[in-house]
Amino acid sequence: MVKPKNKLEALSINEEVGDIVTHWMKSGSAFRPSEDLLKLNEFGKKLLPKSYRGLPFEYDIWFNTNENYTIRKWLYTDFMGKGLYFRVPSIKINNKLFKAIVNSDIKIDEERVAKVMDNLQNKYYLHPSNKFYEKVIFLPGSNLLCKTDCIDIQRCDKLIEEGYIIKPHPITAPIFIAELKARYGDDKVLGKKEGGHELLLNASEIGTAQNSEMGITAFLLGKKVQMVSHPVKRRQKRLLTYESFYDAVAGTNAEETILKLFSAKNSGIIFNFDEDAKERLDNYLNNFWEYKIVTNG
Repeated sequence: MVKPKNKLEALSINEEVGDIVTHWMKSGSAFRPSEDLLKLNEFGKKLLPKSYRGLPFEYDIWFNTNENYTIRKWLYTDFMGKGLYFRVPSIKINNKLFKAIVNSDIKIDEERVAKVMDNLQNKYYLHPSNKFYEKVIFLPGSNLLCKTDCIDIQRCDKLIEEGYIIKPHPITAPIFIAELKARYGDDKVLGKKEGGHELLLNASEIGTAQNSEMGITAFLLGKKVQMVSHPVKRRQKRLLTYESFYDAVAGTNAEETILKLFSAKNSGIIFNFDEDAKERLDNYLNNFWEYKIVTNG
């Protein structure tokens, strides 16, 4: 066996929000602005305790235990540029919390919602779009396009027939771009490095999946949202990052539902411009004071 002359160093030993090497490893060439990452990193370090009730906070991972009253980890991921979204590894528990908020008589926090809207931006370094479309499908990246139980390609076919155009995710391998162009034509598939933010702002209808913030932003903006993923029953082993947002919206006034979730102080949605960020995290964690905590599983 040939041994390297120099010891190989780990690229990242500290997977946390805003860690530049971590984000580079996850996103590759679709890099995010360093200034944004540094601010998120500072925010995360200031906000997050090392653990709570014996459980660590783990960044940008997702698994689903489907348990009703047991929590095994605290999970979080970066959210809409300047925020963090906290959740636990059970879709049932996450859905239950969001539905309780939606069914409450909580008052809409218009000031906070305005701040969220003012801070909307492209997630990655991308080329600003100079041509806009009424209907745009924002597909996930290669990691989900390769899963046959995730995206319903026939649903995409139908939306293309209705006049939609496809915006590939910035992290999409050339083979999938080629397949999309072969299926729909070059004129129906935009460049993956075009700015999705501008396209979203100028569209009236979008297609998306539950992995994407695009649909959440679209709900905030009062736009029509179509799902291009398979139904949840078919995706039981492929439940996605923002599943609970879309579950909460289903069958409701979507804009009102999203406004409630962004207004609630116990939702686990926390931004670096929130002066009461620590209180919001405490309120989120206090949702689970009756739940069983398992520290060894």
